[in-house]
Amino acid sequence: MKTGELRATASTLAEELGWRWPLTLIKAIRRGNAIFQGTHWSHEDGAEVEFARRIAFSSGLYSSLKEKHGQPRALWITRRILVPIGCREQWENLRSLDLSGRPPMERLRAFFDFMGSRGVGQFVERRIIESGEDRLSYEVRGCLFKRFYDEAGTPELTRLFCDVDHEFFPEAFPEFTFHRGDSRENTEAYGEEHCKFMFELNTIT
Repeated sequence: MKTGELRATASTLAEELGWRWPLTLIKAIRRGNAIFQGTHWSHEDGAEVEFARRIAFSSGLYSSLKEKHGQPRALWITRRILVPIGCREQWENLRSLDLSGRPPMERLRAFFDFMGSRGVGQFVERRIIESGEDRLSYEVRGCLFKRFYDEAGTPELTRLFCDVDHEFFPEAFPEFTFHRGDSRENTEAYGEEHCKFMFELNTIT
């Protein structure tokens, strides 16, 4: 984990668990390492492997919490940690592009391109469905979060990163309405064949 992520995790665990939080954190780190070693990524190299190694901690944390506190509370605590971390990383990526003053669609497309080359988008298959002056929609297949969490035995954690999208995009790109078509659950995390990302430029009436 990154230093900032570790601090944020420790802070949330302290709020939720009180003085016992250091023991939970240590156990989660050890368990996350063991989970990673049990996946096929442990026998490979490259950027995707390092990303998988990084998110393995969340599986270790969730599994440890579930044993002690039950599934509902474990998922709640893990969500409190992962969703803000995911949003914070997306904001860091966006700010690194320095797109202030650019037209809305230009900003959105620049972020899309960035995520495909240096973000998590480089580990999936993305296909643009529609691209115009006021609309961008694309599909994602082979979600790395789903692939990893399925193999790690914690598939429910994938849905938390769908939540990151719904929290980050409306705030980062307020000129657009972000949705997934006829259902918020049009993602691989909910059993669909691909994830839908749809952006429509808001019109001023």
